[in-house]
Amino acid sequence: MLRKVVLIVTIAYFIWITSFLVFGTDDTDTKQSLSLEEIAITKFDDEFDNEFKEFNNNSRSKLIIHDEKVNLKYCGKKTCNFMFPYFIPEQETRANLHLRSLTFLAESLNRIMVLPNVGNSRMDCCMKFSFEFYYDLEKMKKMFPKVKFMTQQTFKEWTEELLIKPDALHTWFIEDGRNDSYSIRDHNQMAVEPGVRYEKNLLSKLCVNQFDLKISDYKEFHTGIGHVNDFEYKMFNFFTENLKDIKSPVILIRNRSRRQMFPLIEEPIPFASHILNQANEIRNKLQPYYCIHWRMEQGIPQKMPNCASELIKMINDLKTTEGINNIYLATDYPISGGNAASNTFYGVGKYHKLAIQMLNSTFDINTWISLNALKEFRNNEYYDSEFKNSGIHGILDKLICIQSDYFISGSRDCCRLLSTYTKLIGEARKNLIDSGDTRIRNTITRWKRPSK
Repeated sequence: MLRKVVLIVTIAYFIWITSFLVFGTDDTDTKQSLSLEEIAITKFDDEFDNEFKEFNNNSRSKLIIHDEKVNLKYCGKKTCNFMFPYFIPEQETRANLHLRSLTFLAESLNRIMVLPNVGNSRMDCCMKFSFEFYYDLEKMKKMFPKVKFMTQQTFKEWTEELLIKPDALHTWFIEDGRNDSYSIRDHNQMAVEPGVRYEKNLLSKLCVNQFDLKISDYKEFHTGIGHVNDFEYKMFNFFTENLKDIKSPVILIRNRSRRQMFPLIEEPIPFASHILNQANEIRNKLQPYYCIHWRMEQGIPQKMPNCASELIKMINDLKTTEGINNIYLATDYPISGGNAASNTFYGVGKYHKLAIQMLNSTFDINTWISLNALKEFRNNEYYDSEFKNSGIHGILDKLICIQSDYFISGSRDCCRLLSTYTKLIGEARKNLIDSGDTRIRNTITRWKRPSK
């Protein structure tokens, strides 16, 4: 019996000792053990994080030093601040006006103004050719001595050389009250509000994705529908107040407003020397000469032949009174065989064709095509797209008309009367007359409106 008791006690003691060795003494010791492990892991993480942060800080410092050198290279300072109007509305004559008025904003914000590419009479970062294909950048710098300029290509190179992607604010200028697809966004008064974030496909369509930027914010600026006295100056002040404290190195501007938003600068941006030289060569070859500007867009198609008849009568009369025989024709009709020389002239038809045939069968008509103008570009495949639509030849036509001895344009029903292009030619000719150029015989004369 005693042996059984001893055996039972021995077994119980063995079980108790085993449980102690295996499971420990109590829950408190177990928790303390795990807590020490957590502390050790946390300490390791902290040390790793500190080393990682130190590594990152050193690395970022090197990136900043590199980018400061890039900024010094492109901007002359360790920081760069740009204003890039990457889309300008309307064709060259009006786009020229919009861009030069934007220099007011660039100056007030103390930002370098990036000049968009050009092509087909447009200013747009999607275009193929550098700003200097149309304009003289050095003369533009003298025209705006307080503003620094940079071409789109140079700006693009800046974004690519930076190691830290530059932050950008995207702004969208919206003209309210146009009754177009944007009318849902109309405001009664000038306003600024958060803009819609652009998806990758839209940025690609607008060609903004070619620049290595991080667009962090979007804002919309609205002109408002109502009439405001001194609108341009008030709008200019409104933009300045809302953009002057922006810290982003880049302000992108998508301008959808055809309305004059900033103070008007009368003097156009000077054209490139290769265009001016070609215009002077043609002027010297033809003078004395008439320049006819016939913008058929918005004319009544069925009246085009009668319009041509009235023009022919007028030239025959002028030959007697003015003694001028040479004729130069500037027109949006597709004389090169491609598309019309206007991106908004779609309805070229049989009546337009008949009117041009009537002119050609009556007179020896000179054009940029017949005179083989701009041949160094026309014979280069790289520039083919420029001559299949409106483009550099439209600028050439304008300069030739300004310098003509006698300038003729169309009447109501025959053409687009409210043309900034035609108005600019007339104003430039008036300035020449006022300055004492006796070769210029008139500002503008319109042929008779057809009776039927």
